[in-house]
Amino acid sequence: MDTRSRLGVCTLFCLLPALPLAARLAWLQVVLHDQLDRKAHGETLGRDLVVVPRGSILDREGRALAQSVPVTSSYLDFTNVPEPRSAVRRACRILAADPAPLLARLKPGRRFLWLKRKMAPDETDRLRYEVQRDSLAYIGFVSDERRTYPNGDLLKPVLGGVNTDEKGLSGVELAFDRELSGRSYHVRVVKDRMGRAIVQEAPPEQEPPPALRLTIDRTAQHYAETELKAAVTARKAKRGFVVIQDPRSGDILALAVYPPDPLKNPAVQDVYEPGSTFKLVAAAAALEKGLDPQDKVDCENGRWAITPDVTIKDHEPEGLLDLQQILERSSNIGTAKVTLKVGAAAFHKTCRLFGFGYRTGLPLPGESPGLLPGLKELTPVRLANAGFGQGVAVTPIQLAAAFSAIANGGLLLEPRIVRAVGEREAPGPVRVRQVVSAETVASLKAYLEGVVLRGTGAAAKVPGFRVAGKTGTAQKIDPATGRYSPSDYVSSFVGYVPADEPRLTIAVVVDSPRVGYYGSEVACPVFARLARMMLARLGVPPREPLPAHRLATGKGAKA
Repeated sequence: MDTRSRLGVCTLFCLLPALPLAARLAWLQVVLHDQLDRKAHGETLGRDLVVVPRGSILDREGRALAQSVPVTSSYLDFTNVPEPRSAVRRACRILAADPAPLLARLKPGRRFLWLKRKMAPDETDRLRYEVQRDSLAYIGFVSDERRTYPNGDLLKPVLGGVNTDEKGLSGVELAFDRELSGRSYHVRVVKDRMGRAIVQEAPPEQEPPPALRLTIDRTAQHYAETELKAAVTARKAKRGFVVIQDPRSGDILALAVYPPDPLKNPAVQDVYEPGSTFKLVAAAAALEKGLDPQDKVDCENGRWAITPDVTIKDHEPEGLLDLQQILERSSNIGTAKVTLKVGAAAFHKTCRLFGFGYRTGLPLPGESPGLLPGLKELTPVRLANAGFGQGVAVTPIQLAAAFSAIANGGLLLEPRIVRAVGEREAPGPVRVRQVVSAETVASLKAYLEGVVLRGTGAAAKVPGFRVAGKTGTAQKIDPATGRYSPSDYVSSFVGYVPADEPRLTIAVVVDSPRVGYYGSEVACPVFARLARMMLARLGVPPREPLPAHRLATGKGAKA
């Protein structure tokens, strides 16, 4: 065999091992080409869920109160998993999570379980890495969103909350769930070996949910919550409420509840007996009825038996008082006698005109209309008691709106908490009705200012400004006896400032204080501090110093 032949044989023997490889390549690239191509695309191409986050909630100046951020959720698919319990334990080890809750939900035949909803970015990255490294096909991922509240618990009872599916549960989140709800859609993506999208098709045009802009001032809300918490804590009270309203527009600037509950807003949903703050209504009814405000009323030296079984008492013994003095010194007996002169029909009508017994229209879930006895229920005793705020029940919002009506000249406005939905401005102010005449308003303004200058509201003074308002110290019903408790009270003060050009109506309610209980000592100082801060916040310059007035000492200094 010559050299050329030997070289050919050697070459053939060298190529023999490559023949199976060539055959295999031909088989894969020709025969199985279409099948492998589909499989490759199936592993690198996919569909991702894109989530358009829920709309933001902003304060009146556009500062975020609630917003949503994109996150990832993970799930377990047991379709082809022979030992689901072992798979759960393995997945939980990756996340350093307790498997017990998931194992408790793992029932026979169940194929799907959420592993962890709304994971942190580092958790997502760690889980994706382990899934790709160990080919854990039973762990999947889906785009999600998480609702966040940048200011913590600030305004929480008003904002409310959402469930794990980002649907509103309470508060504004529930009331405007349809407007705020986000959307989702699928897009095609090319993924890397860890399942992360590296190329994504252009998403379709999606209109994001509109932002909801409230009338709330975040700074005012902070003032209100800080002062309220301090008062409730110092007075060892059960709870408290603060409402700050612009009487010119009806805008709610702050609505504070302490302690806060994200699932309930008792300032809107719960009622309480207002006590002496309700004497505003009795005085308004008397003036509208045409009673002479200069007529003297015998206040019986502090005790009056309206019936053999019912005695009305004053906190201080009083003699003959006119209507203004009755209000300034907060005489229950004087108010009761005036209310009886007014009569049930006129008094009940005035209550209705001020909005008591009706919902205010505030767009928050579960608003209470309060409790107002029907006209036929107003027997002489119940009528007398209702005049000074017993046997009726109101919400703090209702009472603030009533005082705002006096502050703005007699016009009851619908309280407003939403300023705009997206670019669409909310209507406002919404006028409900003229409550009383201009003459009655002028008299009531003088009376309420006198309460602060000479009467029970002295602690509500704000240096450099005229203040008007009314104190309240209402006994609570003892559930054990069904009678008024001698030791459990609701302390309050509602007023507006500046009295000559009102910019703010502030209602302060402290429920069941244990250190002091008169509205003058518990609620008035909170009002004064909030009024000072808010007037500075609004840039309202102080007026001339108030002239010296001789304040009442002893008499009328407590209610």
